[in-house]
Amino acid sequence: MNYPAILSFFCGFISLSLEILWVRLYGFAMLSTPKAFGFVLMAYLAGIALGAWQGGKVCKKTTDRLVLWRHSVAALAISAVLTLINPVIFVWAQNQWWRNPVFDFLMIASVSYVLAYIFPIAHHLGAGFSAKKQGQRFADVYTSNVVGASLGPLVVGYVILNYLTLQQAFVCVALLQLSVIGIFYWVQRVGVFRAAILVGCLLVSAAFVVLSSRFDSHALVQKINNNKLVATQVVENRHGIITIFPGDGEKKLIGDDAVYGGNVYDGRTNLSIKENTNGLHRPLLLAALQPKPKKVLMVGLSIGSWLALVNGMPGVEKIDVVEINDGYLRAIKPYPIQANALQDPRVRIIVDDARRWLRLHQEESYDVIIMNTTWHWRANAGFLLSQEFFQLVKKHMASGAVMAFNATGSPDAFFTATHVFNHAYRYDNFIYAADFDFRYRKDNDDAKKIYSSIKIEDKKLFVDDGLIVDLLSKKFVTIEHDAKNLERPLEIILDNNGITEFKYGYPLSHLY
Repeated sequence: MNYPAILSFFCGFISLSLEILWVRLYGFAMLSTPKAFGFVLMAYLAGIALGAWQGGKVCKKTTDRLVLWRHSVAALAISAVLTLINPVIFVWAQNQWWRNPVFDFLMIASVSYVLAYIFPIAHHLGAGFSAKKQGQRFADVYTSNVVGASLGPLVVGYVILNYLTLQQAFVCVALLQLSVIGIFYWVQRVGVFRAAILVGCLLVSAAFVVLSSRFDSHALVQKINNNKLVATQVVENRHGIITIFPGDGEKKLIGDDAVYGGNVYDGRTNLSIKENTNGLHRPLLLAALQPKPKKVLMVGLSIGSWLALVNGMPGVEKIDVVEINDGYLRAIKPYPIQANALQDPRVRIIVDDARRWLRLHQEESYDVIIMNTTWHWRANAGFLLSQEFFQLVKKHMASGAVMAFNATGSPDAFFTATHVFNHAYRYDNFIYAADFDFRYRKDNDDAKKIYSSIKIEDKKLFVDDGLIVDLLSKKFVTIEHDAKNLERPLEIILDNNGITEFKYGYPLSHLY
């Protein structure tokens, strides 16, 4: 049995598995900014470099195979302890006044350091001390490491995180490490006394994690959520983390829960146009701009409040909702109005990437396309705000169709839309775009009649005509107006420039 190659395999598997988990944990703490991934990668690579260098020094000091095996197994045990303890310490540190990137860097780098320490030792053991077939043995160890490093992210990212919480995933990897330690202690006979000490350390670490989490499988997420309240519902899967919090603010409205996706605000459950804590006037405007919206495409479901609104618009015959994260389908269940909206026979829920689905279904065309876009500075948000994506959306717009999306304050997203559509205007933080000038429809008498006819579950949305007048009072804003107030030239968002995420994105330093 080629035990060094097996050791190398698990070294790669565990190391890259933990990197995926740390990207999830650190990324969540840093509000899903794309720079968070770069930070984790930097820390991880630094730890790998230092750990491999230190492991190489050990190989130069001794040729005793048993000593080298003891070093490897001890490093695995230390790694298992760090797997359990470091996430808890990291989360605790995020709520301290002295929190800083250096501490976070050390927390992450120490994880990869210990595992990288094993890698040169595994090569040394695998190559042997004779000159025969050293190249072949070296290749076996190296190939095993590459295979393990490839499988780790796939198993953890696509399977474990889809069924277990982030906290449970860390424990799962630690249990794997404990199993590997037991195997190598047994086959290499490293020593019962050392085994007892190291297993004892692991049990103490496990007890520490259990006590710190108080049996809450979402404890890591709860302690670093951006809302600072305790989430009433947490949904974790391979796509991300959804947290829902009770209504806040002075009014403490019932049914006004706040929804967060990836630790950033993603809407509310409230459907009262009078209180309008959810910015309902923005999607509602589409009812006036396109008075005959037979087919509607909604990109992004979130908690389903906007879907309930669209269901109540007159003339709607079919609604396609493309949502990449099926976790929202679970999150919606406790909310009757939103849950009932999903059951409407006109609604088709498609769990897929919007770009891929639109590209594969070129025959579909819509009268209204509404994009429930996330914050423009979040990781990968630019792919839904780019010129290429708007051009793809335009191909699916029927004659007289109107498209709307949430620019979340990005003037470049607004500017990009003006270069794809003949007419694009801002209303609040929403951009409405089409190939005809639709602005006159907002202020005519037909708009008031349409709003008066909108119902949610057979109840009129507008019980006061004065609310309709208030809704229609806001004016459209042109790109020229916004450009005057900007101290830099506007730029077109492209798939390959990432300006909303990096050049003009949310600085990581602002989160410390």
